[in-house]
Amino acid sequence: MINYKKNEFKKTFLVILMAVIFVAGGTVIYWWQVSHRLEQDVHVILDAAGKEVAWNVNRVLSTQQRILTTLAVSLKDDPVLENMQALASYLNDQNGHSSLALTGYQFPDGKTVFSNGKQQNFFLTTQMVDFIKENNYVIVYQNTPSLADEQKNLLLATTVWNKKQPWGIVFALQPIASYQEALSHLVLTDVSLSLVIDPQGNVIVSYPAASESNMFKVINSSIPHKHFPKEELFRNIKQGKKGIFSYFFDGKQRFLSYYPIGYNGWYAVAILPAASVAKDIKSMVVMSLVLCLAIISALGLLLMFILHMERKNEKALYQLGFVDSLTGNDNLNAFRLKFPSRIAAFKAQQKSVAMVLINLNHFKALNTMYGFEQGDQILVQITTILKQYVEPNELCCRSGADRFLLLMHCPSREELASRLELLISRLEKSCQIGQEPLLLAITCGIYLVEDEIPFYIMFDRAKLALDTAKQHAGSRYAFYDTEYLQKIVTEKRIESSMETALEEHQFKVYFQPKYSFQTGDLVGAEALVRWIDPVKGMIRPDWFIPVFEDNGFILKLDHYIWQKVISFLKNRQDRGLCTVPVGVNFSRLHLNDPQFIESIATAAQDAGVDSKWLEVELTESVVFGNAERMQQALDGLHAKGFSVAMDDFGAGYSSLNVLKNLDFDCVKLDKEFLARGETNPRMRQVISGLIKMIKKLGSKIVAEGVETKEQAAFLRSIGCDIAQGFLYSRPLPLEEFEKKLDEKNPQN
Repeated sequence: MINYKKNEFKKTFLVILMAVIFVAGGTVIYWWQVSHRLEQDVHVILDAAGKEVAWNVNRVLSTQQRILTTLAVSLKDDPVLENMQALASYLNDQNGHSSLALTGYQFPDGKTVFSNGKQQNFFLTTQMVDFIKENNYVIVYQNTPSLADEQKNLLLATTVWNKKQPWGIVFALQPIASYQEALSHLVLTDVSLSLVIDPQGNVIVSYPAASESNMFKVINSSIPHKHFPKEELFRNIKQGKKGIFSYFFDGKQRFLSYYPIGYNGWYAVAILPAASVAKDIKSMVVMSLVLCLAIISALGLLLMFILHMERKNEKALYQLGFVDSLTGNDNLNAFRLKFPSRIAAFKAQQKSVAMVLINLNHFKALNTMYGFEQGDQILVQITTILKQYVEPNELCCRSGADRFLLLMHCPSREELASRLELLISRLEKSCQIGQEPLLLAITCGIYLVEDEIPFYIMFDRAKLALDTAKQHAGSRYAFYDTEYLQKIVTEKRIESSMETALEEHQFKVYFQPKYSFQTGDLVGAEALVRWIDPVKGMIRPDWFIPVFEDNGFILKLDHYIWQKVISFLKNRQDRGLCTVPVGVNFSRLHLNDPQFIESIATAAQDAGVDSKWLEVELTESVVFGNAERMQQALDGLHAKGFSVAMDDFGAGYSSLNVLKNLDFDCVKLDKEFLARGETNPRMRQVISGLIKMIKKLGSKIVAEGVETKEQAAFLRSIGCDIAQGFLYSRPLPLEEFEKKLDEKNPQN
């Protein structure tokens, strides 16, 4: 019996021992697998994190390089370099339009002026200047404090060239702290750390602040993981390669991802401590050795829980980083992640593609009318339609509040345009709130993907095309063209110099005479603005007038011309010389100013000029845009004694029915309207009848753009009153126009 019990005990002991060994072995194997999987996940996350930090920093530096290079190009021929104060003001204005904190310009003789108005000699050493000229564009870690504060800075500098000769150095001083935002997006845990280091390991930027100034010093004092030798880390950084490194410091394991930024051999570094999950797994190993049978069940449940949580966390991380929270579709991050592979697939099939940016116009107004919840539903409906419309190998995402980005196959511009027309029509007609159909307005910007350029540049070009489409009324889409970029540069140059031009009286008044068809006498003139730059010469009005209309500067310019005309009339009056009524054009923007009429009347009254010598000209588009507001303006102007002319009649959708209700003193026929009728008998009949009807309404008729004797003879024969055009006279500077007036009999 005893032997039997002993034998049973031995058997039981062996079974328990084998079970313990089995559980312990299974636990060890399980721990190894989980640790290996955890390490792989950490590697993937760290690699993506390092790449994201490098991309963010590169994007910031590239943007600043592009801004500084554009500034250098704009300064190349700019007369602002001749005046230190004007140059400082110009640099300060440019800072306001960019992310640059403090900019400066150093002349070849060492004189340096800063955007904050300060000046000094040889801010940049001769060696630094030679280095910048040799490399054309440099970014240098600046240990000395800037003129603005006591922070450490990055120095960004480029050479201003003219005819292959350096004219100077334009530079920017950016506080190191301003680059922390590019690192702050990486917040994986409370103890994660993002760095930018140079090839020697010196810390340039960190978030949060690093306790050590050299990363290599920390690495050398740490214990590397057996699979991550230090030599490989140093060798990869020296050779410009990316990688991951694991080490133990202060008794804790850390993972380190390093990724080249693309400037000066600098690296983006992301540091993350090992996941705390390992502690739980180790605890389970200990428990499994104590409670064998219980651990087997617990390990199974724990394994299921870990896998579930892992899938849940992965899904949550993916949702957070790559899914639009409102629509459930891809966001811009997911679009950008999938973009390279989709482009490569299209290229492999030799297919052309386009990036299409779709904008829902006036979306803020819809939110105001229907509420934000209904506005969100509109965005969800649009997303549903886009997902149904795009092909499986194409991409779509919501890139902003009311914007959507698509990658589409583009066999040709015509086929893509036709496809977009169908898509826009469907979007505009398919959305509804409740049972109420909702008519939307959609605009698209299209960039044909042809060059191998960064994603954000393609995206910017699609936005430029979208802006162009929105500027043209009735246009539903526009393709990107390199002319857009040149147009923006031109507009920025105009905007940066318009105030100075006004202060320096670069805007000149030219007068185009008006002549009576019946007597041939000079009976009036129209005041026209010309911009004469002291360096560039005459700047075309069709370049700067639209820009001034958009930014509102036209209001100042119109009043400036009005004052100049009043001064001219006052001068003639004081000298006892004859004069004629002068018409001045005013922008539609003035009609929104309740003080407009009072201000121009006060200007004439203060100068002692009778309002009968001044005529206010308003374009046809202004008149027919708001007839009720126009009637109020006409009544106000007539009450002050001004005559009012409708300019460019016939250029748009003219309406005699509206015109008969508006008491204009004069109607000016647009030159294009006249040109269309010169050789067309039917059109000549229309013009003849039109003039007769307008004259019956009591308005004088001025024909603009009279260039041939045949036109003049025809207009005279049908009773037109006044001629204006090159056949009689081109627009004249003030001195030449005065000579014309002096030839006129003072008795007239």
